Amino acid sequence: MTIGAGNNIVRKDATCGGEDFKVGKLKNLMQTISIAVLVLAASHASADISGMLKMCAGCHGEDGRGVDSDTPIIAGIPAIVQEDALFAYQDGARNCGTKPMMCKSASRLTEEQIVDLAAHFSAMPYVPAGEEFDAALAQTGETLHQENCAICHGADDPGDAEASILHGQRTAYLRHALQEYAAGAREQLPVMQKKISALSSDDIEALLNYYASYRP
Repeated sequence: MTIGAGNNIVRKDATCGGEDFKVGKLKNLMQTISIAVLVLAASHASADISGMLKMCAGCHGEDGRGVDSDTPIIAGIPAIVQEDALFAYQDGARNCGTKPMMCKSASRLTEEQIVDLAAHFSAMPYVPAGEEFDAALAQTGETLHQENCAICHGADDPGDAEASILHGQRTAYLRHALQEYAAGAREQLPVMQKKISALSSDDIEALLNYYASYRP
C-alpha cells in the first residue's frame, strides 16, 4: 500500500477498470452521493407538504385565517392542538360538520405530514377575526371565561393559551365546536366536559361575544 498526501490513499493491489483504486476519492464520492440523496429527500418532503398546503388553502387560505366564518383560524394555533385535531378528524373522533371535505382530506395524511402541517401553520402569526359583538353579552362572557376557561385557554391574551386559542376565533366555528362539546359529540377532557355541560345556551352566546370582542 502506498500512502499519499491527505485522503489520496492508493491501494496498489486493488484496481478498478484497470486503474489504481483510490480509496480516498471513493470516500469523497460516497459522501457526495449521500448528500445528494439527502437533498433529494428534503426536496421530496417539501413537495409533499406543498401539495398538502394547496389542499388546505382551499378552506383555510394561504395565511391560515380561513376563507369564511365556518372555517377556524389555524394560523398561530399551537402545533400540538392542530395535530390532535387532525388525528381526531382522521380517526372519526371528531365530525367535520359543515366541512365534510376536512375529514376526507385528513384521512389522506400520513403522521409525518400532520406534524409538518401543524408546525407550518403554528409558526404563522395569530390574527383575530375582529368580528362584531354585543358589549353587554361580552361582559357577561368575560366573567364566565375567567371562571371556567382561562386556566387552559388564557386569561385575556391568546399568547397565554396552553390549549386552543379562543380569543378572536371565528364565532360561527366556535359556536359549532362548543355545541358539539356540550352534546358530548367531541372528545374532551373530563374537566372540560363537566364545565361545558353546566353552561346554558345563553352562557355559550355570552362567551362567543366575549371572544369576538378581543382586539390585540
